[in-house]
Amino acid sequence: MAEDRSSAPRRDINAVLGDHDKELLAIKDVVGVYVGLQTDGRTPCLHVMLRQDSPEARKAIPSEIEGYKVVVEVTGEIRPLPSQSAIASPR
Repeated sequence: MAEDRSSAPRRDINAVLGDHDKELLAIKDVVGVYVGLQTDGRTPCLHVMLRQDSPEARKAIPSEIEGYKVVVEVTGEIRPLPSQSAIASPR
């Protein structure tokens, strides 16, 4: 029986992200990375969030890492939410 020689990922996607997150975050305008799903709603992929879209960022971000598709999203600036105590405190 022949072996399946597809380019299916061999490692867990969380381990792949853990090994590549720092290099992705070092790319100009990248504000976040996470594990998500492709548009089919079933296939895992890596998501890279951009502050703003640019040809330089698109060129620097790989389309695939260790067999997982990389999806680029333009999210804008990412800011932390105010703490609950700041929201509840009357001024």
